[in-house]
Parts: sequence; C-alpha cells; structure tokens
Amino acid sequence: MNALTPIEPKSTGRNAMSLYAKPAHKAVARMVGYVLTLGDSASWHGLTMVLIARLSDTERAALAYAALNSLDDADAYKTASVALFGTLNGEVLA
Repeated sequence: MNALTPIEPKSTGRNAMSLYAKPAHKAVARMVGYVLTLGDSASWHGLTMVLIARLSDTERAALAYAALNSLDDADAYKTASVALFGTLNGEVLA
C-alpha cells in the first residue's frame, strides 16, 4: 500500500439509518413498510396512531405535505377532503 492507495472505511454492517436515526423515526419507517405491505384500511388507521405517538406536529405536517404534493391536484384535493372533512365528492363518509 502506498500514499495514493485509498483507505476503505471499515464496514460495521449497519446503515446510516440504523446508526443515527431516532428510535421514533425507525419505528415509523418500519410501520410504513408494514402498512404498505398489508395495504388494508385497519393498517392505515394503525399507522395514524403510530404517527401521532411517535412524530411531532411539525414532522407529521411535513409528511402530509410531501404525500399530498406527490399526487396530482384532483387526487390531492380529494384526499385532503376525506382526511379533513370526511367527505368524498360532496358525500359524507361513514
């Protein structure tokens, strides 16, 4: 090895998320994975409870903002209407 040979960092086998993320953020990331896999309404409701328990208001607002911005305008409007007012196309949801 000479002075120009790059030194490879020693791998710990762990990624940055596992090393540096807050435990609450890890729990939310795991739960999102579970919910996306299961895909049922009960799982999505459970995610809501985990988000309330584990994230701050600011973190939840930023997550909602990013999710709504990932949708086209019509779908974002419908999603926000259901979440905020419980209505879809003017009809109250049970």
